[in-house]
Amino acid sequence: MGLLSCFAPLLGQTSSASSVYSDCTLVAQDSLDYGEKKSFASADHVVHRAVDSNSLATLRTETKARVEALRNELKKEGLQAYIVPTADAHQSEWVAPCDQRRHWLSGFTGSAGTAIVTETEAHLFVDTRYWVQAAKEIDSSVWTLEKLGQKDVKNWNDWVLGLKSGSKIGIDASLLDYQTGRKLSEDAKKNGLKLVFPEENLVDRVWHDRPPRTHKQIYTHPLKFSGKPAAEKVADLRAWLSDTYKCSSTSPNSPYYLLSALNPIAWFLNLRGGDIAFDPVFYAYVLVSRDKVRIWVQRQSLTKEVEQAIAELGGEIRDYQDAIKEVEEIVAAEEGNFLVTDATVSWAVVDRIGQNKVKLVQKSPVDAAQAIKNQVEIDGFRRAYLRDGAAWARWQAWLEEQIAKGKEVTEWDAAEELTKYRKIGENFADLAYENISATGENAALPHYQPSPTRPIPISKTTPYLNDSGANYLDGTIDTTRTMHFGRPTAEQKRAFTRVLQGHIAVDKAIFPEGSTGDQLDTLARAPLWSDGMNYGHGTGHGVGEFLSVHESQVGIAHSQAYFNSPLLPGHITSNEPGFYEEGSFGIRLESVLVVKEVKTRRQFGDRRWFGFERLTMVPIQTRMIDWALMTRADKDWIVQHNRTCAEKLMPLVKGDKRAEKWLKRQ
Repeated sequence: MGLLSCFAPLLGQTSSASSVYSDCTLVAQDSLDYGEKKSFASADHVVHRAVDSNSLATLRTETKARVEALRNELKKEGLQAYIVPTADAHQSEWVAPCDQRRHWLSGFTGSAGTAIVTETEAHLFVDTRYWVQAAKEIDSSVWTLEKLGQKDVKNWNDWVLGLKSGSKIGIDASLLDYQTGRKLSEDAKKNGLKLVFPEENLVDRVWHDRPPRTHKQIYTHPLKFSGKPAAEKVADLRAWLSDTYKCSSTSPNSPYYLLSALNPIAWFLNLRGGDIAFDPVFYAYVLVSRDKVRIWVQRQSLTKEVEQAIAELGGEIRDYQDAIKEVEEIVAAEEGNFLVTDATVSWAVVDRIGQNKVKLVQKSPVDAAQAIKNQVEIDGFRRAYLRDGAAWARWQAWLEEQIAKGKEVTEWDAAEELTKYRKIGENFADLAYENISATGENAALPHYQPSPTRPIPISKTTPYLNDSGANYLDGTIDTTRTMHFGRPTAEQKRAFTRVLQGHIAVDKAIFPEGSTGDQLDTLARAPLWSDGMNYGHGTGHGVGEFLSVHESQVGIAHSQAYFNSPLLPGHITSNEPGFYEEGSFGIRLESVLVVKEVKTRRQFGDRRWFGFERLTMVPIQTRMIDWALMTRADKDWIVQHNRTCAEKLMPLVKGDKRAEKWLKRQ
């Protein structure tokens, strides 16, 4: 879905002060029987959908008072500015309700953005995905909207450096990744400013009804889905530490590796949880040494099964709230010990342990291993995308029938109906993200979300876009299709065709070993560029195996993160070019691909050559294709794609006459 927050726009907000481009970068029940169909949806998962006008007015009134309350705290601390990022202590992409400080303070419900409050001003920095949404949600008498990507609009970290010399700038050290924090601190000093880290988050001081931290049940993720025992993953990390730092079992210097990001922790331990909506993770820190695995976790989340699984790893369970203090004590216990971790670890962790004791790696070996799916995981993805394709076929056949009969179907109704079809599928756990279901001008908002309080009927004069997915125990789904239920205009058809051609170009790409997602990004854009069109987000992102729908280790985009990240067999990425005509319509086509080795005629340079296998099995509607623009190869591709989908899905929808007829028409 590339667009919920999987990757920032090409000239948008970055998560790192040193980067111009940035790609982003359920709840278990008491008893888990993986042979049953279960829904892990939880009422504790607060999802920020579009708010109605009455709620919006109330929220705007409240945010004014909240900003004033925060300013009072600034005065107490002697600060001239305070930064409120969208983050938690683990640098998660999505955050739980207790960590939604920027939303609570500003009223902006989007999943990414940074707020800065000074003694007299309040600024909200959002990228192109949120320009329209943020403008509608914030109180413009309180907040100045900074539209990243517009000329002369600075990123938040550059903007704050322009404050008056001598200013003190506060931020919660646990919400700031060390890489960004170090550069910001150095630049602030050069500009006569000082970065300050108050002991308590200042927003928390004034957020009196802040929700408590969740502690949902943790559960094991079986080998039939994960494909590799956690003990082997631990052994691989230990081998990496030994090889990288030349440390043997008798070496005087003991390296420790700290995992602080939640998705890698869940993957590494073959465990899953439910502390963040749509992302089956749990709050934890993990410290691996040559002979121990220490796991700091909320004990209320543990079951006997999980405790046993950790014991089999030789793991020690410790209290989550003591993690940073105890890591410091362990590393400091012997002279020569040091901590290895990746550069996204929080400033609070590095500052507590001491910079001289911490060795930062730009790319985590755990992240790198997680990104290359093993054969069991790939087979699981294939099965999951096939089942989800059947659910989509049943749903789209229903939707087209309803609209053809003249029945009104709202954006919300359509999204809810698709969710119903997914829920009855084998191994369904939860949605992978909040449904994007958009008609007309709403489809031009990449992060648009429908609302039951704003029932907008799907139009027959403009394209309808659905970007949605499910989290199945054997794979995470991310699919987008754009369709039309009437007579598309010439301009709509042209835009759709250019997007489709970019989609096809990536899907068919053959590339030499060593190629990166940055290099492939141009393939998706070239057809659009030929008409002077473009889109302001990346073309693809990694996808988790029953984890986050966004994995930042791999992807297709002009992103600094991918400049030195070659695509390898087993990497999974989305392929989702788009086009958005503000105030009119939007188009996006998204399928998920896995990198595979291919044989070419020449094998030039004695190198391996790679291509993609398409996992997504959802037909692409042909109504909006301008066939005059399509090459013979493009035409053959779309015919073969739809035929393959129909052949593979037909056995799964057997008995559903409506879905069978729909597939035959594709």
